[in-house]
Amino acid sequence: MRLVLRFAFEQLKLHRISVRVLAYNLRAIRAYQKCGFVIEGHEREAAWVNGYWHDDVIMGLLDREFR
Repeated sequence: MRLVLRFAFEQLKLHRISVRVLAYNLRAIRAYQKCGFVIEGHEREAAWVNGYWHDDVIMGLLDREFR
């Protein structure tokens, strides 16, 4: 994942990358946090999965935070 982020920030010159993760996916949230992503907010009942509404966690990473 770090290789993709490095490419995005250094080669593509992106300023910001954001992701949305289902709130119950704690492994993914931790993995993104290890790469520097910060939780920016929650969106309640944003995703309909297997017959139930689930919250989304919105995470972001700025170029200066990655370096």
